[in-house]
Parts: sequence; C-alpha cells; structure tokens
Amino acid sequence: MILFGLVLVFGCAFGFWFILRGVDQRSEYLMAARTIERWQVVRSEDFTVVEANVGPASALGVDQLGSVSGKWATGRIPVGTIITAGLFESPPLSAESEADKVLIQVSVPTADAPFGSLNSGDTVAMLGRESAGPDGEQGALSLIGVLQLEFVQGDNVYYVVTPEEALQIKSTVDRYTRASDRTMLKLGFDLRIEDLVDALDRQATGGALTSPDASTQPGPGAEPVDQ
Repeated sequence: MILFGLVLVFGCAFGFWFILRGVDQRSEYLMAARTIERWQVVRSEDFTVVEANVGPASALGVDQLGSVSGKWATGRIPVGTIITAGLFESPPLSAESEADKVLIQVSVPTADAPFGSLNSGDTVAMLGRESAGPDGEQGALSLIGVLQLEFVQGDNVYYVVTPEEALQIKSTVDRYTRASDRTMLKLGFDLRIEDLVDALDRQATGGALTSPDASTQPGPGAEPVDQ
C-alpha cells in the first residue's frame, strides 16, 4: 500500500508538471541588461535573457543575438526592455541613403543652456558678442546661429549631414565658443528667428523689448543659421 501510494503521488506530480509544461508558453528572449543610449553600439554583454510570453510581439529570441550585436540604438532603451529588431539599426553612413553625408561631432558648452542641460531635438539660439573692429572691441550682443540638436551626449552633439551643412555647423559652434557674454536660448516651436533678431536690434538701439507673438510661424530653426 505504501509503495502504491508513492507511485500515485509521483504520478500525480508528473501529470501536474506535464500539464503545466503544455500550458506554459514562455520562451527565452533578449532583454536590455542596462540603459542603452541612442547611437550607442551594443555588444552581447549589453543583453540578458528573460523567460516571458510576449504573444504575437516580435521580440528577439536568444538565438537572434547576432542580428543586433554591433548595431546602433535608434533611441534610448531603458534597462529591462525586451528587445525587438526595430530598436537597432546599422551605424550611420552605412546606409545607401547616407552615402553622400558625413558624421560630425561638435562640442557645445552645455552649462550655457537654461538649467545647464541640452536634449536631442532642442532648437537653440546661440548669442554672444564678437570682436567688431581692428582694436578688438566687443560688438553688440548678436545672434551667432541657430542649431537643432540632432543627438546630444553630454557636451557633444552629433549630426549626420551633408559636407556643406557640417562646415556650417562647425563654423557656427566655433564662432560661438570664441565669443564673449555667451548665452543659449531654447526656442519654442512657434518662435520665428526674425522675431529674435528684431528683439536684439531693438535692444541695440535702446528700444523696448517685447515678447514674440505666439501666433507666428516657426522659422528655420531646424538648420544652422548665420546672422
């Protein structure tokens, strides 16, 4: 009877395990082992394995690690995110659509920006006083340029642009870093560059400054602008 009881117990346990195994649809998927910032190249150590049931989602299994290793993150991926193919792409300049472009890195003093921070996608106006004469006297506060920040990491900003645009970006940043009384303004979507220039002109002539009309259309803030 004891032996029969043991067989019955083990048989029930095995049957329960077998049923659970049939019901359990979990599989092993790749998950971010750390927070991955945009444009960072990932390696195998940046991922861990998690057992989950993701249903029809296109999560990558463990055997698909090679399809993302060595690629760049298309955006910020928080730690614990289950990985899908759309989160990564080939490095800049490797695509046919970027065959005529260059990758440029410029250093921008983040401390000059409001709250001492800059974020990808910000549009900033760079103001400063540049030398205006042979004796090196400083000119009036003027708009040196406007940049839309494509990808920001610390004090570095990265762009994938045409060679002409890269030279214009570098020229704008170089002029700004050489200027005195520097400041950066983050621009709202509806603020036109012309409104900012008009405000600076009124200040230079002693006129009263007024706030730009919120109903104005956005100016060319997505591209570097030299004034």
